[in-house]
Amino acid sequence: MKVPLLIVGGGPAGMAAASEAARAGLHCTLIDEAPRLGGQIYRQPPENFQVADGRALGKDFVRGEQLRADLNAVRDRVKILSHISVLGVWGGREILWASSEVSGIIKAERLILATGAYERPMPFPGWTLPGVMTAGGVQTIIKTMGVRPGRRALVSGIGPLILSAGNWLHDIGVEVVAVLGAGQPLKSHNALVEERIEWDFVRDAWEHEQNLRRAGIPILFNHTVFEADGQNAVERASYCPVDPDDWRPRKDQAQTVDVDLVVLGFGFVPNTELTVLAGCRHDYVGEKGGWIPVRDAMMQTTVPGVFAVGDGAGIRGALASIEEGRVAGITAAEQVGALSGSEAAKRREMPLARLGSLLQARQGLEEAVQIRPGLLDLATSDTLLCRCEEITLVEVQAALDQGARDLQAVKLLTRLGMGPCQGRNCAPSTGMYLCQMTGRTPVQVGED
Repeated sequence: MKVPLLIVGGGPAGMAAASEAARAGLHCTLIDEAPRLGGQIYRQPPENFQVADGRALGKDFVRGEQLRADLNAVRDRVKILSHISVLGVWGGREILWASSEVSGIIKAERLILATGAYERPMPFPGWTLPGVMTAGGVQTIIKTMGVRPGRRALVSGIGPLILSAGNWLHDIGVEVVAVLGAGQPLKSHNALVEERIEWDFVRDAWEHEQNLRRAGIPILFNHTVFEADGQNAVERASYCPVDPDDWRPRKDQAQTVDVDLVVLGFGFVPNTELTVLAGCRHDYVGEKGGWIPVRDAMMQTTVPGVFAVGDGAGIRGALASIEEGRVAGITAAEQVGALSGSEAAKRREMPLARLGSLLQARQGLEEAVQIRPGLLDLATSDTLLCRCEEITLVEVQAALDQGARDLQAVKLLTRLGMGPCQGRNCAPSTGMYLCQMTGRTPVQVGED
């Protein structure tokens, strides 16, 4: 099959790209692994669920509905393939796809990759126990099924996601013992207004924080969880302050609480597998989550005809992802002749201006939420770093003693990263550990 434009990923960036391209008159194909569009943040309940009042499901659902409405308005020019995985990219724009029953190849004249991101774990004793979940996983359970993932929860991590997770848990009836942020608190409402920060960008986080405080839920900044304990599942968890500079945990000031749910949100890592397979050049940018494809202002990668948008091209959040998708969709339509150069430039003005405003607002947040090396002290010698292959920290230390200086060498000596997740759970934290122990850079150790 040959198509003028193929978009991989049905989250905010992918939906926005498809809407803009189709609005320009370009027929396009949108592939997504999920059964329904929305991605992780704008995830919908199952099709057989009835939503009486979308506002009751929160702002994310409402924003997702607006994007889906925009897409439905041009639905005659968008072919949506759900439950489809992309397994390979050849020659820049030749895509191998597969469903549960069939597979095939699509040749795209233009390709937009909107692959999103996955959550960054931080290993500590007990992090593999049932009842320890990521913030995104918890929100998925609540958003799609409306069920409580536990009865009594401790939330820990960095950035706005933990405040959002705390709100979702409280609203569905989970007792939230505390929300722990390793970094500093958000600025006050007045300070944000005075600095003319992009309000849509920070409003949700600020409102989440105020809602938690009104509910009497403690929010402890410069704190982190460092242990979860229980027989067959989480029964209790311990937390402590961290050093404000490097976030090194002060375990001698520990507190222990009885909980059956520990929620972790230590940031995101861009999902770059497809941009790598497409042959795009990547740079390591720590504040954007790690390795990201090199792009120009129009979201084009170093491979002609291939665009990368959204968190898969650098962690910037859903609002920025939408604007990146719009820019890529308009530019793809221009390149295949569906739009004139002047019309495309006119249509790009608003999303480019909004994107610039959002990125300016995000600069301070990126510095505040970038993982700091002190959190590596959460893991003890017998803590699992690679849960798939059950590789502990002491085994990685032994590999270093044998001369390993990068992730590939550690993998060969220990099997770390060779399990089903292919390093998504262990490579980011192990890469940080190698940098700390060897003095090498993330590029030199091959951190993902």
